[in-house]
Amino acid sequence: MTDKKCVGKKYEYFLKDKLGSGSFAEVVKGKNKQTDEIVAIKVIKRSILAKYGDDIMNQIQLEVKILKELANLSKQTKCPFINRIYEFLETANNFYIVLEFCNQGTLYDMIKKVKKIEEKEAIFILFQLLQALALLANNNIAHRDIKPENVFIKDGVYKLGDFGFASQKSLYQTHLGTFPYMAPEFFNSDSYNTKVDVWALGLLTHEMLFGELYYIGRSQYEVQQKILTKPYILHDQRYKVSDQLKNLLCKMVNKDQNARISAQEALMDPLFDFCRNDQRYLDIMELEQQNLYQINNNEQVEQISLLQDEDKQLEEKKQKEEEEQQKREKEKIIQEKNSFIQSGINSIKEGILDKIQGITLMVQLADYLYNTIQQLCRFEILYILKQATILIQQLKVRLEQKAILGKHDHIKIEFDSEIWMYFYEDKTVFQLIDDIETEKNKMKKKYIDYINQFNNFAYCNFPDSYHKIETIANLNLSKPIDIQLYQDQLFMRMQFLKQDSLKTQNNDIKQQIQKCLLWLYAVYEYQKLCSGQLFDIQRFIQAIINDDLDEMKSCLNLK
Repeated sequence: MTDKKCVGKKYEYFLKDKLGSGSFAEVVKGKNKQTDEIVAIKVIKRSILAKYGDDIMNQIQLEVKILKELANLSKQTKCPFINRIYEFLETANNFYIVLEFCNQGTLYDMIKKVKKIEEKEAIFILFQLLQALALLANNNIAHRDIKPENVFIKDGVYKLGDFGFASQKSLYQTHLGTFPYMAPEFFNSDSYNTKVDVWALGLLTHEMLFGELYYIGRSQYEVQQKILTKPYILHDQRYKVSDQLKNLLCKMVNKDQNARISAQEALMDPLFDFCRNDQRYLDIMELEQQNLYQINNNEQVEQISLLQDEDKQLEEKKQKEEEEQQKREKEKIIQEKNSFIQSGINSIKEGILDKIQGITLMVQLADYLYNTIQQLCRFEILYILKQATILIQQLKVRLEQKAILGKHDHIKIEFDSEIWMYFYEDKTVFQLIDDIETEKNKMKKKYIDYINQFNNFAYCNFPDSYHKIETIANLNLSKPIDIQLYQDQLFMRMQFLKQDSLKTQNNDIKQQIQKCLLWLYAVYEYQKLCSGQLFDIQRFIQAIINDDLDEMKSCLNLK
């Protein structure tokens, strides 16, 4: 079975000829079948893109738009220092960006091999890349990820590529890039301009010359702080290059973006005079002129071919319409069913998570009573905690047994056996059960800790009632508390606190007791509370946090 793949009618590639890969795309070496020219093809799978959302799709379309604009601009200004795009193609499964193939790898590969690049050669490379930046800046395009990995080499020509982070406007707000090359304005300003690329190219040139990243650290934060505070100084003996080059680098790596030199201004530096007359440069520009001539000829031939194929394409299109229509209808049915299933799964998850919040609310009340009036409420604290621990244990067991819950468990949960089948096939249910187990263990530990504290307290202060606490506070968490006993205990405590509220003249204490009463009533009705029938749990929790008694009363319909 061959691993050859075709892209449209013009291009082909072999799966084994991979040049690199990223999060959602891979680059392969391919060929234009009509001209035999070797090309690089960026293959982007639609299925992977779907996981990243619309933002990535928009960025890819922006990258293609910018590359096409740069290809046209390069023809007008004759700038061979940008990796040229040939075509952008789409199929049902993939997007393809067909690019100029650079046969000598990247600048990163070169630096890794030679460690340091001789000054004159580094200036020649810088001269080429500054022309690319000047073209970008003249059209308000910022690359925003200048680094050695994104500089490609073709027959000795250095080309700026990988425009995945590029954008086109006069001012930018989105902060992205590779940390050691990011300009200070990424961190200390709300906006920046295309001079961020000049800064990055200055540091890239520093890396070429001296084999080091100037701004480096053990974390991104440390790198950021150095970029903001560490001055760019080349006085050290290890920086043995001409003063003229040092001067230009300092202008490029200037922390003040307003004072920083532009790419166009940098190109006017006499440092580059020898480059303009270098035979290599003259040959590069001559070859570019020939390439542009050939590209224009190819485009004309392709236009004629397209016109000839138009009728055939229309016929094929008509033939496929019925198949596509049937496919769309089938996909629509599948999507509607999947949407219905996902909606049901989400409803179940929301109900279970809300139920857990209701149980957790009981634990929070126990802590509140312990921190506020524990001497009055020792038994209630243990009752509430034990009941909460039993409830969360019961929920975990039912989920492990793949039970079907209903509205009596929580009002958001729909009773539908098919939805439950899909719910238990969802991998996230295992994490949910693990999270419930973690919560249960926390509650159980807290319950045991409170038992020990109250036992010690009773033993020291009320030895006659010590055995009473032992009787109530047993560790049997498999048997639920008698509901009448539980409610009687909480009701008596509410009556007692209500009398205290009437007696006290201290408004702070009165408000504290009122908060206890409202909260106790909610937990007294724990079956309605945890099923969402009593009130909106999240709203009640927020009212507790805000100490808003009126809102708590409103939740309980007591206002």
